[in-house]
Amino acid sequence: MQVSRTLKLKFHNLNVVKAQLFAETTTAYTELANELLKLPIKERKKLTTASVITSLKSALSNQVIRQVKGKAGKRTKEFKLLPPEINYQNWRLFKKGGTYSVSFPTIQGVKRVPIEIKSNHWQSLLDRLLDRDKTISKGTLKLYQKKGKWYAFVSLTEEVPLVKSNNRVGVDRGQNQLATAVPKQGFGLLFSGKNVKHRRRYFQKRRQQLQKVKKYRAIKKLEQKEQRWMRAVNHTVSRRIVNFADWLDADLVLEDLSGCRQTMKQSRKQRSDNSQSRHAWAYYDLQLKTEYKQAMNGRQVHYRPPYYTSKTSSVNGVIGKRDGNWFKCTSGAILQSDFNSGRNLAIWDNRVCPVDSRKTELVMGSVNLQDGVIGSPPNLMNAVQGRVEYVQLSLFDCT
Repeated sequence: MQVSRTLKLKFHNLNVVKAQLFAETTTAYTELANELLKLPIKERKKLTTASVITSLKSALSNQVIRQVKGKAGKRTKEFKLLPPEINYQNWRLFKKGGTYSVSFPTIQGVKRVPIEIKSNHWQSLLDRLLDRDKTISKGTLKLYQKKGKWYAFVSLTEEVPLVKSNNRVGVDRGQNQLATAVPKQGFGLLFSGKNVKHRRRYFQKRRQQLQKVKKYRAIKKLEQKEQRWMRAVNHTVSRRIVNFADWLDADLVLEDLSGCRQTMKQSRKQRSDNSQSRHAWAYYDLQLKTEYKQAMNGRQVHYRPPYYTSKTSSVNGVIGKRDGNWFKCTSGAILQSDFNSGRNLAIWDNRVCPVDSRKTELVMGSVNLQDGVIGSPPNLMNAVQGRVEYVQLSLFDCT
């Protein structure tokens, strides 16, 4: 299994001269890209560094040509700012004593600049790269400026041994509970979304106040602040879920929620409230963070259809009744509804046989089966006056 990550490395004690040099390189890089975007796509594909007139070195101009030929060039008419990108062959990493530095081409030739390493984990990765470890390889380096400070974004690809396991931990995502991680047996983890909903309402109310006085720059800063805060929450939740799965030696099972924003029905009142609106639900960001953290441990994330996971009992596989945060099973058991959904995902692979949930839903509705169960063929039938009164279907093998 290959895992790619990007390290954000700040330049150490960067002087004004080199900062100006980086700014000039970025300007020339962007201007060349915008000039090439004026050409038809067929002519761009034939471009070489020999046919381009620029003050940039060939390593940089060649990378500009690659970018305008690719997907970025096809969907963009003009770049406001294009950070310089250096191919893996044209930048190098050095270490002298306890100081790390990188060298890469600029508009005035190759420059070598020291960088800061604040994470011990990142330091071990760079040491492995310097030792020419075959399980790790370097990618591109991007020169980027943020809030007046310059950074080197370095991409690394690491080979992680795949860990095979038959254990599963089901993860149900929602808005009342951000995530609920439940194994096949035992306790689980519940992450409340109460604070998130409260903060969403606060940001929404604050934006409305700023819109009335036309403070558009402040609105943009507030939106960025909300996004950073939500990403930090998802980082924490995903890390705890992955650590929980690693402790149980298990893979994760999630619902396939692709397209849920269009399929889940909501009233206008719910859509207008950011704490309840599906469009403000950061479920995909949590999914991405969980995926790459799980991959770093050599484990996998499996996806299953979301149908009936919240309506079916994880105790006996019979469809029960869900009332808010609680689920009532026909056996008399009362479970937390998200915990029940997570347990259903954890035992999903133990179904008796595969089933098309959408077709089953139509069949069950046609014969008025309130307490039917999706899964295997009927195993219990009571005929009353020539008609079927009750059909029980088994979704999970719960023996």
